[in-house]
Amino acid sequence: MKILHLTPFLQGGAGRVVTDLAIEQQRAGHHVRVVASETGPSGHGNYGGYLDELTASGVGVRLVDSMFQRQHAPNLRAVRALLDWYTPGREPDVLHAHGAVAAMVALLFTGARRLSAPILQTMHGWGQVSSGDQVATDVAVLDLMDRVAVPSRHAVDTLVSLGVSPARIALIPYGVRSEGPPPDDRDAELIVEMTRLRRSGTLVVACVGTVGTRRNQTLLVEALARRPDLPVFCVFVGDGTTDALLAAAAEAGVEKRVCVHGYSPAARRIAAASDLLVLPSRSEGLPVSVLEAFCDGTLVAVSDIPELTDLVDDDVGFRFAANNADQLATLLERISSLPNVVRRSTREHARLRYQQRFMLETMTREYFGLYAAIDRRAAGTRVRAASRRAGRESSVA
Repeated sequence: MKILHLTPFLQGGAGRVVTDLAIEQQRAGHHVRVVASETGPSGHGNYGGYLDELTASGVGVRLVDSMFQRQHAPNLRAVRALLDWYTPGREPDVLHAHGAVAAMVALLFTGARRLSAPILQTMHGWGQVSSGDQVATDVAVLDLMDRVAVPSRHAVDTLVSLGVSPARIALIPYGVRSEGPPPDDRDAELIVEMTRLRRSGTLVVACVGTVGTRRNQTLLVEALARRPDLPVFCVFVGDGTTDALLAAAAEAGVEKRVCVHGYSPAARRIAAASDLLVLPSRSEGLPVSVLEAFCDGTLVAVSDIPELTDLVDDDVGFRFAANNADQLATLLERISSLPNVVRRSTREHARLRYQQRFMLETMTREYFGLYAAIDRRAAGTRVRAASRRAGRESSVA
């Protein structure tokens, strides 16, 4: 099968998922290509590690502007790049878009080539859509897809509330590998220090994700300040501008109790070296860091927003009121003295949840099943179209 993935960028958790899915499909013997934007506004771009992994696995990669901008000229430039990349008769069997603009590019490409190849869109999140016109446009594009995949039940409810037919939506949770990329020397030094602190009795907390208001890392800083005598050390890992986070730590007087590590391809290994992963997010998709923690045996605490309460229940982790530093501080204090039997039971339940729902092999298999279903539907469309053409030709004769 020839598979084409179209994505705005290979970045963050969604980029991790697209990268791993493409690599697994290539390893299964399929011919896989990935197209992403080459450049983007501040805060958007491709992780070099993802690009290197794809290339090393034999996946074809093209970067062209733009699969992100909502402008005709850049979008048509992406279409032209696809027309140049695929010779007539050798087009993909299925096009898998990972965003509304990418889906529009897929529609324009198949239209230009008069293809009936099926198009699937995975909606990884709705957080970047801001205006009413954008929402209306994106929903209209979703309605043109053969199917729409989402990673969580909350995402299903969101799309249905926006008017997308439930029959069009397929729920396919993310899947993650059993281990992540190795740490570099800078990461390894941090992991050694985290291990030393844990052995001394300090609760070491990791917070993974792009730094900013959406992930709300400053709430963890505020919680630290509310427990000045509690031995807690927090490590923040993620891309984005860190000035505000560093300033908040200094203002709260906890700068010596935090480490703002910045972006690292080995964020998973750093989180696994902690006692606890904390996500104080205001909004989320399906955070890959939580799934990785389930797999790796790291305890998890999350804000009680709908996206996260669907994922983390009392069996597999801990929750606190969103944007409530007092509750988070109380929870950190509780976890610092948690009995070993409770820690062990929570980790075991989380690992089982990973094995049941969030393995990479499971996600890959479910996407192949969806590809097959929409390909059969597209084949039926091709047969009906051929029959109509034959009928018209017969009547002319």
